Amino acid sequence: MKHNKTTRRSSEKGFTLVELAIVMIIIGLLIGGVLKGQELIANAQVTSTVAQLKGIDAAVSTFRDQYSSLPGDMPTASGANGRLPNCNAAPCINGNGNSRLGSTPNAAAQGGEALAFWAHMNAADLISGVNGTATVEWGEALPAADIGGGFVAGFLRNGSIADQTAGAAQNPRSGHYLVLRAIPDSAATAVDALLRSSLAFRLDQKMDDGGPNSGSVRAIGGVGNTGAACANTGAVGGVYTEALDGVACSLAIRIQG
Repeated sequence: MKHNKTTRRSSEKGFTLVELAIVMIIIGLLIGGVLKGQELIANAQVTSTVAQLKGIDAAVSTFRDQYSSLPGDMPTASGANGRLPNCNAAPCINGNGNSRLGSTPNAAAQGGEALAFWAHMNAADLISGVNGTATVEWGEALPAADIGGGFVAGFLRNGSIADQTAGAAQNPRSGHYLVLRAIPDSAATAVDALLRSSLAFRLDQKMDDGGPNSGSVRAIGGVGNTGAACANTGAVGGVYTEALDGVACSLAIRIQG
């Protein structure tokens, strides 16, 4: 007796082209949303950091108006007859009163008038973001920046910035500068770079002329003609290397004469 076996094959289903297209569109929208979100965050950080810099500059001007002295350089800040409240220990010390901070803003060591600059304004209740201690860290003796890293202050007497391309026409004016950099207690060079070139350009463009070697905002650390540099000085006035967009930039921002 013969038995016929009937093999029943389960139906095999796949995605249709329409379904695949819908999936690809959803993935594209998700990726686009993530990238757009990152861009919005970066723009917000740039805007917030520009506001911080303007706020610090305004605080310095207010301090000068109120005490007829530069913060950090004020010779009567501390001591028995000190004019600033709660200014009794380092880094809230007296300056020498020569109207200049006794440090360069790209120096490795941060102490003396460079730290007193922040401590004086903190004691005068003109800034936030520092706690009055002598600990050289962002958010303690030195303020952190919203874009990352933080700010150090100093005076450039001869108008030169470390790693700036040589040439008098490209050197910045003498004055007081804030340097936005990654590490609080090291020289502001290429190894201390904080910003991608595109972010450095955006900050420069919002505050100044967008040129790394001109105006009151200057690129430091890795400025030159090499591909890995923050800026390429081969062009007139220099341009930020946005196409490469490596983390190669720190910035020096002039705030006071």
